[in-house]
Amino acid sequence: MSFRQFLIKRVLYVLPTLFLVTVAVFSILHMVPGDPVDALLSEMQDEEMRIILIKQLGLDQPIYVQYFRWMTKVVQGDLGQSILHNRSVSLIIKDALPRTAYLAVAAMALALIIALPLGIIAAVKRKKWQDYFAQVTAMIGLSVPAFWEGLLVMLFFGLILGWFPVGGYTDPSEDFFDFLHHLFLPAVVLGFELVAVLTRMTRSTMLDELNKDYVQTHRAQGLPERQIITRYVLKNALMPTLTIGSIRMAALLGGTVVIESVFSWPGIGRTILEGITSQDFPVVQGGVLVVSFAFIFINLLVDIIHKWIDPRIKLE
Repeated sequence: MSFRQFLIKRVLYVLPTLFLVTVAVFSILHMVPGDPVDALLSEMQDEEMRIILIKQLGLDQPIYVQYFRWMTKVVQGDLGQSILHNRSVSLIIKDALPRTAYLAVAAMALALIIALPLGIIAAVKRKKWQDYFAQVTAMIGLSVPAFWEGLLVMLFFGLILGWFPVGGYTDPSEDFFDFLHHLFLPAVVLGFELVAVLTRMTRSTMLDELNKDYVQTHRAQGLPERQIITRYVLKNALMPTLTIGSIRMAALLGGTVVIESVFSWPGIGRTILEGITSQDFPVVQGGVLVVSFAFIFINLLVDIIHKWIDPRIKLE
């Protein structure tokens, strides 16, 4: 299969997924208790006003008509109007999404910097103290809840030592160093679980490669162990790890709700959570839709890059 054929088929596979995502996100409005009219009217019980609002919002139309009208606006970039903030949902998400992206990219960068060397050393030094240290670190990262890690980090580094702020956000365009100062703790906490996942993945793939015949052949030829690992083993072992890392990067965009809430980070996760608690349905719909689309397109991009790097990959 040529690269062009792979690209066309992969994009075609994405289209039904996008359609199902829009249907699922639109259904949020009709599955939760209450409706936007209740949120708009708050405690007011004016039935006449309620009927007027229902007609204005198109809620008296059949469900498929409502979906079509909503999708028409979405395609034009109109995600509706926030009930709570009386502001365009598109603008709210435009402000919040980059903040989550900063946090996700920083967490991924820290995770890769720590996890790749840790996993490689654990595999090379198998059953030695370095290996046991890496496995214990990974186990802790997978076992401790993120909110608990966040509270401990805030207590120790924020309140006791006073090295970092325990919450808040500074725009990088205003003060870049203060932005990094606020970013560090939430990025470390968010990246700790990734360190665990990527460390175990790197160790596992490295061990698989080290046991293959070509490694034994190179050893028999007298090549230094360092050269075998750096030139041959790493190239094959890191591809699965980077694949998992790319997928986790996409998941981070929608999985930062806990961290953003603990550290008062005004990202997309916290925005969606506030929309849920305040019954601001347009914000919830728009936020979930954008995050879902981002997840799908990042995965698509990862598949395309892998096909470009390794032409042997096929689309089943």
